[in-house]
Amino acid sequence: MRVSSTSANPTAPANAGRSPKQGRAELRRASFLRAAEQLFGSLGYEAVTMTAIAEQAQASIGALYDYFPDKPALALALITQYTQEAEGHWAKALQRPVDATLADTFIASILDFARDRPAYLPLFDAPLAFTRTRREREPLRRTIAASLQMLKPSLTADRAFLNAQVIVAIIKGLLGVYSQALPEDREAVVAEFTRVMRLYLADALA
Repeated sequence: MRVSSTSANPTAPANAGRSPKQGRAELRRASFLRAAEQLFGSLGYEAVTMTAIAEQAQASIGALYDYFPDKPALALALITQYTQEAEGHWAKALQRPVDATLADTFIASILDFARDRPAYLPLFDAPLAFTRTRREREPLRRTIAASLQMLKPSLTADRAFLNAQVIVAIIKGLLGVYSQALPEDREAVVAEFTRVMRLYLADALA
């Protein structure tokens, strides 16, 4: 958490003004999220209990409930964290788009993101009411739209944004099918969605 004293002094440490108690609380909260991530990733959302998460974090169940009222709240906090991390991930992946490999970049990038976050796919299909406003969803689509306009400057902003919305829909479709597929079938799923993405981008950037 940034405080006014840090803003006034650019050379101050990032945690200036933060009390030891606040720091410990943030570390404890992060430990619960890591524990949940590990368990959701290995066992799936439904099979994991709050007791198991507390044990994984080497904390009491009471301490866990001090931070999260229930398992859905904890899972939603983890999804929110992933969503925030995704913004930076995509900005980096699309920094220098290349027309011939852009479709593959989209597919490979989201799969790399998921593999680095064990609970990402298990939570993708979990019965959780995670919603984002249009304003919250917009930055990612603007990032994708900008990469398309770099490759095709004649694209209008509105058209590029529409293309970006379709690309996000294709990525979500991939994740939905991929997360449900048997391990031996996932390669074929990736191949099919890569083909779809290539066809779409070939037309969009023609």
